[in-house]
Amino acid sequence: MATEGEPLQGGHELDFGSGSQNPTPPPPAATPVPEEGAADAAAVPPAAPESPPQVPEQSFPPPGQPSPYGAQPGQPYGAPSGQPDQGQSYPGQPYGAQPGQGQPAQAYPGQPYAAQPGQPYPGQPYAAQPGQPYPVQPGQAYAPQPPRKTSKGLLWGLIGGGAALLLVALLVVALLVVPAITRSSVTAADTVKAYLTAVSKGDAKTALGYLEGVPDKTLLTDAVLKESNRLAPISRISVAKGGEGKSTATVIASYRIGDKTLSSVTYEAYRIKDTWKIANGVNPVSLDALRGLDATFNGVPTAGITNAYVFPGAYEIALDSKYFSIDGDTTLTIASPEDAAALYDVKTALNDAGVAAFRSLVRTAVEGCVAMKTLATPCGMDITAIDLSGASPVEGTVTRTLTADGSAALGNLEPESSGSSPTVVSSYDSISVDMTLQGSDGQTYTVTFGGYLDTPTVDFGAATPTVTWE
Repeated sequence: MATEGEPLQGGHELDFGSGSQNPTPPPPAATPVPEEGAADAAAVPPAAPESPPQVPEQSFPPPGQPSPYGAQPGQPYGAPSGQPDQGQSYPGQPYGAQPGQGQPAQAYPGQPYAAQPGQPYPGQPYAAQPGQPYPVQPGQAYAPQPPRKTSKGLLWGLIGGGAALLLVALLVVALLVVPAITRSSVTAADTVKAYLTAVSKGDAKTALGYLEGVPDKTLLTDAVLKESNRLAPISRISVAKGGEGKSTATVIASYRIGDKTLSSVTYEAYRIKDTWKIANGVNPVSLDALRGLDATFNGVPTAGITNAYVFPGAYEIALDSKYFSIDGDTTLTIASPEDAAALYDVKTALNDAGVAAFRSLVRTAVEGCVAMKTLATPCGMDITAIDLSGASPVEGTVTRTLTADGSAALGNLEPESSGSSPTVVSSYDSISVDMTLQGSDGQTYTVTFGGYLDTPTVDFGAATPTVTWE
């Protein structure tokens, strides 16, 4: 079928030759007889049968001769019956309309032989094929159809369909190409800056995403960062570009923690696929100086933490203890392992309540030992090997007396915490005690040298603090 709006092009030529090549035409179809009483039956088209009848192949009369059959059903544009074909068309009258006729023959509803778009006329064996012009019958010439406008709905449908395909293509490119470009364009310096920014905003989860393999995250939480930013917020983050290799990078960053400026903090990073991970983003801290003291780090209890790590920030140490306090500054700024080393130097000491408890416990223990008559006691003052000039000491004859100086010393003991265990407190003050005993020779001997008290020690980390002697 020829495309609407295009001139007829090419096609198959029909060779009609001489009249001897035309077969004998079939008799014309019988005209149905109208029923009685039907008004103007001749003007009403016959009722359409369910399907068009199969019409035998027809031949066309020679040019210039009238068709004996008139217009056949399905051929609305043929010459009227009894009129000769003029073999030409007139301007403004398509499809062979004759002069004097207003409109070309039309197909009416109910007529089965009206030509449908894209279908051949029944009875015409030379129907046009797609891309070919309609065959011209002898004695007839078809005027070209006027071009028809393309439907706006179809036009917008085509445009919309093309736009949808283009959008899908762009989406595929965005999903496949853009992430790869984005990942590959992120540098180690970008990663360090994003990490410090997340820390400054108190976003622990995002910050941890830039790290790899942190053993303990107890102190790496939003709550800890919130307290850190309250004590000393991080600001003025600046990261130097460069120092990036194929798989490793060294990034120098500067920022402030509160009023303290850190001008050159070094971060080591390494590449994993298309991303960078920071190796030393968090700092290990030692909590040994706080063991057993119910210590908190920015409000988080440290009991049970073996390998503590913290983000860059400010941290306040507090002791939930009845007997101990921190001796010195309780707030630390930590941005590097060197800063974290300050925790090793944190000193804890007995508070007033703790000192009083220690002195009371030691006095009680000393007085108990002094009252013993045995040669040996749990607190020292052992005289089992004393030299009595040939005589031997007699068990149960020892008398010990706490001197005035000794009593005064007990009231002023200076407790000291052990370096390995902060809850263990000792005193190295001298406590004088006088001693006498009986010898095997019946003489009373005064102990001049030896028989000294051991060092009193109290572990306040125990459920019931008691004095032990070392």
